[in-house]
Parts: sequence; C-alpha cells; structure tokens
Amino acid sequence: MSHYKERTEKNCLNCGTEVAGRYCQQCGQENIIARESFWSLLTHFVYDITHFDSKFFGTMSQLLTKPGKLSLEYIQGKRNSQLNPIRMYVFTSAFFFIIFFTMYNTENIGKSDSDKRKEKLESLKLAKEVVQEKPLLSTNAVERETAQRVLAGLEKDIKALEKEIKDKKIADSIRSATGKEILDTLEKEGIKVPGNLKIDEEDQGLNINMSTDSSNDAFSSSNYESLEAYRRMQEALPKDKKDSWIKKIFVTKIIAASETGKLKGERAYLQSFLNNLFHSFPKMLFASLPLFAWFLQLLYGRRKDLFYSDHAIFTIHTYCATFIFLLGSFALGALQDYTDWGIINLAQVIITISVYLYLYKGMRKFYGESRKKTLLKFILLNILSFFMMMVLLVIFTAISAAQAVNSGH
Repeated sequence: MSHYKERTEKNCLNCGTEVAGRYCQQCGQENIIARESFWSLLTHFVYDITHFDSKFFGTMSQLLTKPGKLSLEYIQGKRNSQLNPIRMYVFTSAFFFIIFFTMYNTENIGKSDSDKRKEKLESLKLAKEVVQEKPLLSTNAVERETAQRVLAGLEKDIKALEKEIKDKKIADSIRSATGKEILDTLEKEGIKVPGNLKIDEEDQGLNINMSTDSSNDAFSSSNYESLEAYRRMQEALPKDKKDSWIKKIFVTKIIAASETGKLKGERAYLQSFLNNLFHSFPKMLFASLPLFAWFLQLLYGRRKDLFYSDHAIFTIHTYCATFIFLLGSFALGALQDYTDWGIINLAQVIITISVYLYLYKGMRKFYGESRKKTLLKFILLNILSFFMMMVLLVIFTAISAAQAVNSGH
C-alpha cells in the first residue's frame, strides 16, 4: 500500500469504474488524490528509492543477523514482508560500487611510496607559493595574520617531508651497499646461488628471484616487449616450452598494450588498462553470480525439491550481505587513515572472517544439512569460487588490455 491519501470519491480517475475499495477492481489504479504537495513528492521519492515502508530495515536486519533464513522464507512463499531480491541486489551493489569507486581510484595504483612523497612535497610547495603570493600580501590584517600561520604550518610540513625523503634515501643507500657487499662476498667465496641475485636499482635493495630460469631466458614471456617477437618465438619453441593457451591470451594482450604504450606514451596506456580493469569489477561480480548459484546446484544435486532459481536467491542474498560487510570494512579503513588505531586492523580481520562464517551459517540454515556435510561443501564451494574468480580475472584482464590498446588507435 502506498502512502498517499485516499480520495473520498469512489469513481476511478483512470477508467471511471465505481471503486469498491482503495484500488480499482477494473484497471488496478489506486484511488488516491491526484494533486500532491512537495513534501508528498519528496517522501514518495525516498520510499521508492529505499522501499522505506518497514520492508527495508526489516529485510536488512534479517539478512545480516539470520544468515539463510531470508532466502528460506522467500522460497517458502513468505515474500510480502521482504524486499525483492533483485531490487535488493541492484540497490546494495549500486551503493557499494559508488562508495568503492569514490574511495579507491587507479591514480595511485603502481605508485611507490617514494612517488607519493614527492607528489605530496610538490603539492605543499605549490600551496606555499600561493599563500606567499596572495593572502600574505593582502591589505586585510586578519587575512595576513592567518596567512602567516598557514605558511608556518606549510613550512613545518615541508621540512618534515623533506627529512623523511632524505632519511629514506640514506636507508636505501645502506641497503644497496649491503646488497653489493653480499654479492661481492658470495663471488669471492665462489658460492653459486640458485636463481637470480641482483641489486634492484629502483628499490635500491637486494632482489632475490629463486626461479631456476635466468631473467634473460628466451623462454620467459615476461621479457618480450614486441608482440611479433613473442608470436614468432612461440611458434619456434619446442612444444614443452610453449605457453599454455590461457597464458597466451593473457600475455598477448599485455604485450600489445605495452608495445603500443612504448610508441604513444607508456603511462597513459597503463593507466587506461588499470582503469578498464578496475571498472570491470562490477561486471565480474555480476558474471560470477549465476556461476556461484550453479556450483551450489552441483553440490546439492540430490535436493530435487530445490530449483536453480532457489540457489540463485540464496546467492543474491549472500552477495548483498557481503557488500554490506565490505562497506563496513571500507568505513573502518577510512577511520584508520585518520586515527591510526591498531585495533581497527583487528576489526577488519574480524569482518573478513565474518563473511566466510556468514556463508557457512547461511548454507547450514538454507539447506538444513549436518555441520560435517555443510563444512565439506563450504570448503568445496570456496575452492570452486576461487578458480572461477581466477578465470574471470584472466578474461576481464584480457578485455581491459584490448580496450586500452583500442582506445589509443
């Protein structure tokens, strides 16, 4: 039932039929006052967005506190007091990804701490120049005094950051020197180290790769910066040395993006690739939903009373609860950035464990099997889900790399 006021007249405004109740028995239109106040429009907007008519909080409360019960009641026909599962998924996933993309972006992916410090230092120096040029020279005394305080704070932060960068450089130099000493000692002693041992010029430290293959091995696909070279080498290599077909798809797309980036601006193409991959997460999760439900159908194949749609309802409710748990983790992460409280890290670990515990409890309630059987199927479901997400990640990574290449043409 809506929240609009019912008309005293009993003629339907849509078809003219004499109305016996609140709704027209002929066309189904609600017999309510046609003119609405602004407040009525506003409240109706809120109700439509959140179904804020006792269903919203009631459904969410039951979803989070009683795993599996909401899904069980839905397939049993108790639906009038619940939010529709599809609507719930659309609402929670949309809200989740709005927050996710607001809090996280691809700008900082791949940046080292050193890069971030340098960018911060440049930002502080720019702010200092602006304050010196404008407010500090103002004719207004209050503005000048404020500018002086702000300038003092900026200078303090700049000095602290410059000291931090300098200390990091000294520490890196020590690490680099120590690494070189280790290499020299090993060479003098004639000790052969398995794998690769070298000084990483970027990180200024000792980098150990325990692979038995050399970093210059022609069989290593990571060394190719030319797509044509990679293809020709794959054709010429012995069968046991060739990459698998899945790896070929993945590597081909990455090399293509890298090769184009070399020609037209490497960072721009890398940024485009990361951005495409980052914004593929909603699609990836949506694609995983029917597969997750299918896994449940395989695991509970003997339950002839359950249809695929029933497993899908349980999956949707599980995904919605997971979104809410992750939103809580994001909120704690944001609080951690401001407070630096160690206990928040513990709380985030507890939330992560809660997601898995929620799935186990939900399976136990919804399917009604013993703890031992539920635990076994829970483990199998997580293994299947892991491989599913790996395959989806490879597919969407390849798509993102292809989009990054195509966007440059």
